Amino acid sequence: MPRLGHKKSRLGCRQCKARHVKCDELRPCSNCARHGVLCSLVNAESQPLAGASSGSSNLHKGPKQPASEAFVIRNDSTTPSSSLHTDHALNTPTTSSGEGTSTSAISEGSSPASQPDQFPFLSRFLHRPEAIQSDIWVMDLELMHHWSTEAHEVLSLRDDMRHAWRVETPKHAVAHTFLMHEILAFSAFHKAFQSLDQGPGYYTCGIHHQDLAIRGVRERLHNVKPHEATAILATSTLLTLSVFASTGFEAGQPLADSSSSAVEDILNIFSLMQGMGHVLAIAYQFVMGSFLAPMLSDSEEDTPAQPLLQDLGELLPALTTFVQNKQDLDASERTTYLEAIASLRATLAIATPPKVDNRELRFLFNWSLRLKPTFLTYMRQQRPGALAILSHYVTMFFVAEPRYWYLRGWGDRLMRSCFNGVDETWTPVMQWPMSFLNLAATNEAFPTMEPARSIDSR
Repeated sequence: MPRLGHKKSRLGCRQCKARHVKCDELRPCSNCARHGVLCSLVNAESQPLAGASSGSSNLHKGPKQPASEAFVIRNDSTTPSSSLHTDHALNTPTTSSGEGTSTSAISEGSSPASQPDQFPFLSRFLHRPEAIQSDIWVMDLELMHHWSTEAHEVLSLRDDMRHAWRVETPKHAVAHTFLMHEILAFSAFHKAFQSLDQGPGYYTCGIHHQDLAIRGVRERLHNVKPHEATAILATSTLLTLSVFASTGFEAGQPLADSSSSAVEDILNIFSLMQGMGHVLAIAYQFVMGSFLAPMLSDSEEDTPAQPLLQDLGELLPALTTFVQNKQDLDASERTTYLEAIASLRATLAIATPPKVDNRELRFLFNWSLRLKPTFLTYMRQQRPGALAILSHYVTMFFVAEPRYWYLRGWGDRLMRSCFNGVDETWTPVMQWPMSFLNLAATNEAFPTMEPARSIDSR
């Protein structure tokens, strides 16, 4: 009985011929697409070159993907290859001679059509006829090395937490790619902060990984599963710090949008921190037995005090009295301001105990979790009273910035925004906060301010 078979394809791809299967001669053929290999029917010259400017249009596309993306073998079938998307933007650091080499331009092989194969003894062991991914992974390895040796250290002074961030977190990130992306984002922003000339390149890489981390964790917040809770919390923690870094980096660039308000920026971060607070509430029961459990408890030993916390606490009674006696405030606005001041006092109680780690961050993060929507609205409207209270909170940035690199520049930007938004009637309570700008915040200083905005105190 004759063997059943298929009609031999004369125009099939080399991969199907090697496997002795029928090729449907599509470009790429269905077999190659299903197995995630490069089909020889696809003309390599028609594929966009990695690193070409035309690739930038694919950076933030939706479901439609570049043709070459179909051939990338993925660990997660739902997540596009991260390297492929940013080849055009991520370059190797500039060399001392001033010549930079694009990581995407360094390929593992060259097109057979472009030059003869001089090393056939190597080529016969290739599983694909042509390299389709760039060497962008080299930068990712650099960032992971930087995380392990430097970047993680700023997260805590405690040995147990440093071990958790340096050793345990990357282990979990292997199984939770959104956490891996956030680790690389944080590390990239730290590299951008350290290097002025190479900063934009590292910043671009950080934004790329931060975007992927946000997309990954956002998909999981609808239904937080126990085995993902710890990774989500770790990602959320790092993401908040990364957003401070990325927003501050953008604001510090010469071509930054001057219309962007520092107050609006901090409001966006407040919103993020409040959202992450809800994540912690959901994940808390699962995290207590995880490698992040030490983060939810105080140190066993006393930690260095922060004198500014005590100074601020001593000034809050005067601020409270001033708001209580200010005649031009209606009852609703006065109540809102007094509640915000009370929140400052409650936040100080969290940040001042002797065994608290990262006191400055405890204060900066916890106050935002206590603010009510009405006060946030007053901040967005830039009402003088809200800005005057905010200025007391902002003083903590000035003492935190020397230790926490991702906060650099925030104190100055925010304090100047407060300075430009209040009027002379708030002078008595503005003198101490304004002293952090080395300004003579006296009655004589206020006439030099920009005209205060007229606020409808409805």
